[in-house]
Amino acid sequence: MNALLRVGGLVFAGSLCFAQAEQTEPAEPASPAPAAQGVKNPFQPFDSAALGARMKALGATDEQWKAYGQQVAEIGATRAEDDLLRKLKPAFDAAVKKAEASDPTAALDFAKLLADKDPVLGAHVRYHMARVFLDSDDPDRAVDILNEYLKENINHTALDPEVAFFYAQALSEVPLPEYAVPRFRAFLAWFPDASERFRSAAQQRIAELTRQQDSQLHLLADDMKKVTRDLRRQKTDKPVQVEQEQFIEKLQKLIEEYEQKQAGGPPSGNGPSSAPATQSGLPEGNGPVGNLQKRIGVADRWGEMRDKDRKEVETAVQNSLPPEYRKMLEEYYKRLGTGAAGR
Repeated sequence: MNALLRVGGLVFAGSLCFAQAEQTEPAEPASPAPAAQGVKNPFQPFDSAALGARMKALGATDEQWKAYGQQVAEIGATRAEDDLLRKLKPAFDAAVKKAEASDPTAALDFAKLLADKDPVLGAHVRYHMARVFLDSDDPDRAVDILNEYLKENINHTALDPEVAFFYAQALSEVPLPEYAVPRFRAFLAWFPDASERFRSAAQQRIAELTRQQDSQLHLLADDMKKVTRDLRRQKTDKPVQVEQEQFIEKLQKLIEEYEQKQAGGPPSGNGPSSAPATQSGLPEGNGPVGNLQKRIGVADRWGEMRDKDRKEVETAVQNSLPPEYRKMLEEYYKRLGTGAAGR
C-alpha cells in the first residue's frame, strides 16, 4: 500500500490526491508524495460521446456540436471544447477574456464559477484558474487547484493531458523537482498522443531538473525561492528564519570551497557549468487552450488599480466565496500586492 501524505485538507496517494474533510485551519501549501513506481494510469481515453451529452445538457444545439466536430480537426479538441463552452457560458467567456488580458479580477470570477458543479465547466474553470496562478508566479496555488481538478474533473474533458503536464510544471516551479520529474515522466507514459509541443517540453524539463538536482547551486537557489515565497506571504515565523540562516551558511560554504579551488590553480573550464540556467519556454507550435508563454503584468495591473476597486475585490472575496476559495484568493491578492509593491 502506498504511503499517504496529508497536506492541509488533502491526502495524496501515488500521483493523485483525494479530498478528505478536515475541521482544522488549512495549512500552507506543501508537496505531494513522489509518484509511486507502477501506479496505474488513472486517466481514461477521451469519450467524445459523453462530452457531447454534457455539452447538450449545458445548452449546446446540434448545430453547435457539429461545428465543434469540424473545429477539432482545425484547432484541436481542447481549444474547440473551450470555445464551445465559452459560447454556452458568457460568464466563463468573460473570465477567460480577463485572464488573457492579465486582469487581476479573473481569479475571483473563476472562483465564483466553481459554484456550478458541472464537471465539464468545472474542468475548464480550474484549468484556466491554475494557469492564472502560474502566470502570476504562484505555483503553490496552481498545485492546489489542479489537485481539485484531479479529484472532481478527471476523465470528463479533453483537457486531461494538459492538466497532467501543468501539474508537473507547477510542482517544478514551487520548486519541487523531486516531485515534478516523476509526474513529467508519467505524463509522457500516459499520453503518448499528446501534442508534441507538450511532450518535447516535458522531456526538456526532465533533463533540466535532473541536472539541477545534481547541482549544489541549483539546490541552494531552490531553497532561496521557497524562502522568498514565504516572505511574500508574510510568513516570517521561526522555520522561515531557520531556512534563511541555513541557505546563507550553505552559500558561505560554497564560496569557501570555490576559493580553495582557486588557490589550487585556475579551473580547466571543461566541466559542466554549475550556474543556474534560465528556464526555457515551451517550443513554438499549434496553440493549446490559452497562451503557453508566461504572461506578465498581473501584479502591476493590481498595483495600478484604484484603492476603491481593490477594496471591492477584497470584499467580494470575503462575501461571495466559500471558505476553501476565500483563503486561497486572500493569499493570492496579498501576494499580488506584495509583488506590485516590489516592482
